[in-house]
Amino acid sequence: MKSTLQKLLIGAAAACGFAAATHAATPFYTTSQRALEANISSVVLPSGAGSSLVLTPCPGCAPKSLPSTASTTYFLKRQQVPLAVFRNALVGKTDVSMTVFQSVKTGELTKVIAALDAPAPVKTK
Repeated sequence: MKSTLQKLLIGAAAACGFAAATHAATPFYTTSQRALEANISSVVLPSGAGSSLVLTPCPGCAPKSLPSTASTTYFLKRQQVPLAVFRNALVGKTDVSMTVFQSVKTGELTKVIAALDAPAPVKTK
């Protein structure tokens, strides 16, 4: 009986040690950005660094204002483009999905991705 109890205690101690080692080896992740999904029809784009992107996340929700900075990036699908190209590509569009990223720490606008192809480059002769 005593040896069975000893085996159980040793097994429990080993299991606790293994669990502690596994927990210590598990990487710790923190969230640095929050993503918001929106349609272009519910978004007002910033005019430049220092202005704000305004989006209404849902019907009946209050609009959110996200300040842009010089480090805010803009993408048409996977291609990074300047804000002016981004804005021009979206002119007149009403049904383009967007993902808007906001810094959790500062609340600033970090990245905007539109599900729209980038315009083809202009060929010069």
